[in-house]
Amino acid sequence: MNRKALEHLSFEEGYERLEEIIRQLEEGQLSLEESLALYEEGVRLARHCEHTLDAAELRVTQLLMETSEEISPPGLPEDEEE
Repeated sequence: MNRKALEHLSFEEGYERLEEIIRQLEEGQLSLEESLALYEEGVRLARHCEHTLDAAELRVTQLLMETSEEISPPGLPEDEEE
């Protein structure tokens, strides 16, 4: 799978393909060259999936920070501190 095709792959599609690669490698019916090619594709897919998850985690973190800023009560005035 080339880099351009990988960029347009959804997380779910990438993960599904990665599972297929793992299944094929575990079966042990491939030649060394086929195994290496699949392994390389699997590494690229794993990195793509990791990057996609990292981006999603960052978005969630940013949304949580924005939400907590919007709903957090204002602090007590300094003269009313306990």
